[in-house]
Amino acid sequence: MLGGIGGTVLGAIATLLLTKPAKAAPPDEKLDYLLECLTALIPVLAEVAERQAALIALLEQWLAAQGIPPAEGVEVTVKTPWIAKEPEEIFKQEILATGDYYSDKMVDWRRGKRIYFFVESTLNQPVEIQVIGNKTDTKDGATDIDIAYTCPANDNISIGPAWDHWCPYIGIKITVATAPTAGVLTITAVTQE
Repeated sequence: MLGGIGGTVLGAIATLLLTKPAKAAPPDEKLDYLLECLTALIPVLAEVAERQAALIALLEQWLAAQGIPPAEGVEVTVKTPWIAKEPEEIFKQEILATGDYYSDKMVDWRRGKRIYFFVESTLNQPVEIQVIGNKTDTKDGATDIDIAYTCPANDNISIGPAWDHWCPYIGIKITVATAPTAGVLTITAVTQE
């Protein structure tokens, strides 16, 4: 801790220690020496107290961010709760033909931390589910994120992009290779902010 404190103050203290009066020096000389030492120490002690106060404030903020109530007068400046929004249905359709289908809407993920898509299928054929992302709120021009996943017939899956696959708007592309003869595909998105 002392290494970060002003070198000129510590240099002055070191010089004072080297000029320490002899044991046989008169009391007035010894008293003057002690006053000089104390005068040199006052700025050092003030800086140490200032740094301790700053460290205590940071520790109190960290404790508050961990859910431990802060002491009275402590202002919490860092708080990042992860709150899940209500599930939002973005696709629900009976599919009876082959082709590509898209979620009815893109999910606004500009403030999102995580997103999961829950795919529920009563279709009697498997379908491919591909997460897509775009810089605008449209499927037009959207790009694939990661790989497509198969949702088996009459089954459910959940998928979500990795941390490094963030896009402002995110949706789903459904690819149907074999036409189902019955069933409904429902996709719900849940985001955390």
